[in-house]
Amino acid sequence: MTTTAHPRRWALGASAGAALAWAGLVAHAPAGFFVAAAVFCLLWLPLSAAAAPPGLAARLRPGPADLGLGLLSGLLLFAATRAFLWLFCGGLSDALCAPTADLFGRFQPRGLAPALVLGLLVAPAEELFWRGVAQAWLARRFGAERGLALAVLAAAGVALASGEPLLALATLPTYAAWGALAAWRGSLVPALVSHATWTLLVAGFLAPR
Repeated sequence: MTTTAHPRRWALGASAGAALAWAGLVAHAPAGFFVAAAVFCLLWLPLSAAAAPPGLAARLRPGPADLGLGLLSGLLLFAATRAFLWLFCGGLSDALCAPTADLFGRFQPRGLAPALVLGLLVAPAEELFWRGVAQAWLARRFGAERGLALAVLAAAGVALASGEPLLALATLPTYAAWGALAAWRGSLVPALVSHATWTLLVAGFLAPR
């Protein structure tokens, strides 16, 4: 028991540290961000896989219903995001115009390769940690609903502490939706597909023109 538990605790700490480092990387957005993001996520993914509770492989097994649910929820979240940003950038107020322009100026993918990094590496890495590790362990300790809420608040807190209030604001509804999908379906696939779909749509269609 001791020999199997210790590596998991080490992996849990390492994957959590990687989540904090990822928030810092996003906040500073260095030149060549997408290259750095690809390398970082390729290292973060196996750390989170090692830190996840038993049964991860089954929770990553795709099914048609989960794939369709993920795609539909990603589209609905994109529509809600677009409506929200319209209200606060040209609708009721212009309060979010400047921070949105700054965010997209740093992270808007230009070309296929950056888009693939977002959809195939960044979204899976974030999902595997926040839903597959953080929420999963918290749910085991505090129950499904409290585990979901604590994971969402932790993710928003990390984004806010890194100096990204707009990302922290976006984290609350999106991570709540993805966490609810993961808890409901007992699978990470719907949340992963939804996260990737939402990210690519937001990056491709909400950037300032």
